[in-house]
Amino acid sequence: GPARLRPAQPFGPACLLCQIAAMKSFARIACAVAVLASPVSAVVTARSVSSSGTPVERVVNLLKDLKEKLDMDEKVEQKVYDKYACWCEKTTQRKADAISDAQEDIRAFGQTILSLKGLIATHTSEIAELEAAIKANREAQAEATAIRQKENAEWVSETTELKEAISALEKAVTVLVEGSKQPALLQASTAKAQIKAIIVALPAKGVKPEQMALLSEFMGSDAGYAPQSMTVQGILKDMYETFTADLESATQAEATSNMNFEKFIAEKTKELKEDEADKEKKEAAKAEAEQRLADTQNMYDDTVAQKEADIKFFDVTKAACQAKHEEWTTRSSLRDEELEGISKAIEILISD
Repeated sequence: GPARLRPAQPFGPACLLCQIAAMKSFARIACAVAVLASPVSAVVTARSVSSSGTPVERVVNLLKDLKEKLDMDEKVEQKVYDKYACWCEKTTQRKADAISDAQEDIRAFGQTILSLKGLIATHTSEIAELEAAIKANREAQAEATAIRQKENAEWVSETTELKEAISALEKAVTVLVEGSKQPALLQASTAKAQIKAIIVALPAKGVKPEQMALLSEFMGSDAGYAPQSMTVQGILKDMYETFTADLESATQAEATSNMNFEKFIAEKTKELKEDEADKEKKEAAKAEAEQRLADTQNMYDDTVAQKEADIKFFDVTKAACQAKHEEWTTRSSLRDEELEGISKAIEILISD
């Protein structure tokens, strides 16, 4: 501490004694005895101790050597303190700049974190909407496919009946036309057999009640074949035209329905691929944003921790530097007092 580095302190009582003795007749003897008796005599050079001259001159030389040594010590210590003070200034300034930069980085990281969280929330919402659209698309395709399959099955069943009925009608008309050339009994039995086959093959719908009634009447009648044959042939031809027209209409409707179905499926497939590709991009963008958020959050946490450490180091260093400055100020003040006391002692000694 400063109290241990005060080499001039032992001269306090001695110099006071010199001042008192200067006003008396024994001043030179008293000062010489006081100086030579003090511990400071151990730090002076051998040349000063062994130099010739009066006791007062020898004491003056001792005081001059001591003053010179104190001046040199002051310069050395001043350099050491200046170096320490420079370190304090640079270190505290560097830490202050680091704290300021960290504050800016923390603010920037915080804004980036908020932005990334908003971006992730947006991607999450968009992905959910795309997932719902994809699900609805697949359900719509499945529903349309089921309806198309049902309609096709109904068309197949209907057209099968129509084809069977048309085939039976064709055979019946041929039999009726050819039957007119055969005996009446054979004509009637053959025609009735064909009409029965037609009735069995007729579809559930598409036959007029009056047509069915005439055919049934023909089946149960024992009247002559020729008069009724013409009537039955007319009925059968009318039914043939109706069934062929129905078959053509059903086939065209089936073709139109199938074309519309394929167009619908093509559009939905295109939409599905686009939605799936968009969903994949959104998921990749979300994953990237989540990774950036994690990295930014880590940098944010590290910067906050480093800032707190820098603040603690800054406070400790500043306090240590301030304490060292106060110590140096006290030390310099004490040294100045010592030098002033030595100077006054030399002035008193050489003035007599």
